Amino acid sequence: MTIRIYRADEVLNFIGCLADIDEIFFQSSARHTFCDQGERQAFREMFLDRYFIRHRESFFVALDGTGRAIGYLAGCLENPTTLDHFNDVSYFQCIADICQDYPAHLHINVSEPFRNLGLGTQLVERFADWTRLRSVKGIQIVTSSTSRSIAFYKRSGFIELRTFPWNSGFSVCMGRRL
Repeated sequence: MTIRIYRADEVLNFIGCLADIDEIFFQSSARHTFCDQGERQAFREMFLDRYFIRHRESFFVALDGTGRAIGYLAGCLENPTTLDHFNDVSYFQCIADICQDYPAHLHINVSEPFRNLGLGTQLVERFADWTRLRSVKGIQIVTSSTSRSIAFYKRSGFIELRTFPWNSGFSVCMGRRL
């Protein structure tokens, strides 16, 4: 099977990929229940929409041979603590000092049948290359301290920078210098 990774602004029918991306997003999310459709939409806007709306040039999508989205990386090259549209993501204030040295950040999800095949690594490397081209010196991610993604990020060259309380649990900020 042929899989290609594109920046969202390179995909002619990116809007046509959004249903697949939505499915992957909610399938991969740690949160699966919402009080109502409004709460579900607010969750999507916080962790997905703002990236492809405001940072489309740093949003990468993996397409299979039929053009179906099977994974994505939602990225931003700028320090989130300097952007008004990230003010509602409170954990960025917990790592504001880290964001100075690791301004780029990302969220990544791959459809279940395509996990553990190297696609996530390819998406991260494509984003890292893009980040280097833009002279950004580091990437940070935030994940749950109990997430299985920690091992993935370590294999992808990230190191643990800080653990902090957030959302009735603990989160881990990991970073990768470029």
